[in-house]
Amino acid sequence: MENASKALIIAGGMLIALMVASLFVYLFTVYGNNAKEMYAKIYENQKTEALNEYTKYEGSNENTIYDVVSVINKAQDNNNSLNLSPGDRGYITIGIIGGVSISGINNANLQNVSNEDIAQLLQAYSDNGARFTCNVTVNDEMVSAVSFKVDHYST
Repeated sequence: MENASKALIIAGGMLIALMVASLFVYLFTVYGNNAKEMYAKIYENQKTEALNEYTKYEGSNENTIYDVVSVINKAQDNNNSLNLSPGDRGYITIGIIGGVSISGINNANLQNVSNEDIAQLLQAYSDNGARFTCNVTVNDEMVSAVSFKVDHYST
C-alpha cells in the first residue's frame, strides 16, 4: 500500500512537471512570435522612412540645387556607411539631366562628387534660379537612383 501511494505521488509530480514544462514551451512560442512580428514591423517602418527621405522630392518641379545637394549627401552617407559599390543592392546613384556641364563633374554620378564639386554645383545653379523635377527609381523596395531634370534655368 505504501508503494502504491508513493507511485501515485510520483506520477502526480511528473504530471505537474509536464504541465509546467508545456506552459513554458507555449509562452516561449507565443512571445517568440510576437517579437518576430515586432522586428518585422520595425524593419518595414525603417524601410518606409528611408524611401520617404528620397520620395519627398518627387512630383515637385520646385526643387532647388540645395535639395539636390541634400539628396547627394544622403546618397553618399548611405553608400559609404553600408560600404556599397556601384551595382550592389542598395547603392544609390544621383544624376542631373539637362544641366550645365561643369568641368570634372559627371552629372550622371553625382553620388561620387567631392565637397569642392558640390561647391561648384551650388555656384552654377543657385544664382540662376534653377528648378528641378525629381524622379526616384525603386528596385526591390529600395531606392536605386534619383534623377533631377532641370526645368528652369536662367542664364
